[in-house]
Amino acid sequence: MTSENFGHGFAEMVKLDIVIAPWLAYMGDTKRVSDSQNNWMHKLANELSVIYRKVKSPWDFADVSNTFREQMYYETLLSTAAYLSNMRLGTLVITDEMILVAQTLIKEFVRQDDGSALLATYARIMFFLDGQVLRYYGQLATDAYLSGQWHRPWLERPLEDDVEFALSHGLFSQHTEQGVTFLRLTESGEQLFQQCKSELEACGYLKQREQLIRTAHFTSMADYEELVEKYTPDIHGARRKLLAWSGIESGMKVLELGCGAGALTLDDGLCELVGEKGQIVATDPSPGMLCRATSKLERRQVDNVQFLQASAERLPFGDNTFDAVTGSLFLHFTDVPKALTEIHRVLKPGGFFTTLYSLDIAREDFLVDWFQPLFQRGLVATSKTTMPVQDTVPNLAPSWFSTFECFTEEWRVDVRSVEDVVRFLVQAGTMAELNELPWQARNDLFDELLTRGHQVKDQYGVDAMFLRQPEQWFRGLVKK
Repeated sequence: MTSENFGHGFAEMVKLDIVIAPWLAYMGDTKRVSDSQNNWMHKLANELSVIYRKVKSPWDFADVSNTFREQMYYETLLSTAAYLSNMRLGTLVITDEMILVAQTLIKEFVRQDDGSALLATYARIMFFLDGQVLRYYGQLATDAYLSGQWHRPWLERPLEDDVEFALSHGLFSQHTEQGVTFLRLTESGEQLFQQCKSELEACGYLKQREQLIRTAHFTSMADYEELVEKYTPDIHGARRKLLAWSGIESGMKVLELGCGAGALTLDDGLCELVGEKGQIVATDPSPGMLCRATSKLERRQVDNVQFLQASAERLPFGDNTFDAVTGSLFLHFTDVPKALTEIHRVLKPGGFFTTLYSLDIAREDFLVDWFQPLFQRGLVATSKTTMPVQDTVPNLAPSWFSTFECFTEEWRVDVRSVEDVVRFLVQAGTMAELNELPWQARNDLFDELLTRGHQVKDQYGVDAMFLRQPEQWFRGLVKK
């Protein structure tokens, strides 16, 4: 399958909400799938594999084994059911209903070409992950590779068939040192890895993967609001200032993006601002955040607020729906051009978009020393991060807004709690995109950053652990 056809196939998967992200079912402390559901999905995967057994291989040099094909359907079912349970129902636990929906969507997709487009995507993703771990470490003990724990920890089976395939087709080589057998990428394997990486980046999969991982971390971060308050003691004052500047009035229908646990709407005045005759629809991509927001809403007994799961880049609302759109500290977590396009679409003529967002982090000396592993690997290069810089939004704004105001101020951010900072800025933040790292290397990096954080704290002193963080304010009148 050509790169162009492969990209088209992945785009169709995105439209149907089919994802290949099996780790969604296992991240965090919540048990998201039962043993009976697992057995059921394996049975469904086997049925799909039998029905669509004539699927065309994405590689000219190889056929597709029954095991690989069945694993593809199982992991796609698992991923999609987990994703849909989160996105449609707002629950961390996979439901039987969403397993059936996932099965229907996948059948609809693979019926068009006997599964060739799905296989083209799955094969590229798996070889990217397989090649990445060998490329990153140079070599890996065969036993460690076979377990999958270093790069595909969700696997239920050893990777013997994958290794046999790669060795027989000259993609991996094997050698022994001091009685231990190691695997390495060959030159042909390196070429295929680079091809897969390039195509997955071009079609948008790598960006989707990083966003899904961050959303999963956010979902598990029950203390997010407490962390925000710890870092920025006057965050409630900043949110109230944002609302005073927004022009939102009583009786308006308002969309809040990135609502988190409902702080802006329920704690800092948006609900009171629109009044009983107004209406608020508040969205967030994280089901964990929305669960906490909904619980808070039930305690408040407010009937003109609705919390919905949605990303700013894909809003489930019609054109010209809202009088105003607002949100605090969400835009830097988005694909900014896509988010602004959607905000423009759903705003009524004459509507305002008002927001506050973080800019790329100021590189204080202590922060550079602390996060040296990120900087030296190029993981916080401007080209790799979604964090906007000073001119990002002002340069984009004229495409969607007839007039706009924008200014930047500096906040003093408390980063003395090492563990919280690593969770907040790296695991669930946008300080770095970690697609360059295999799974185990991500975990090793987090541990390294924790150790370095305590060392830096001792070196610079606790009183120096404050960050000058640039924050940008924006208000624009939509152009229709």
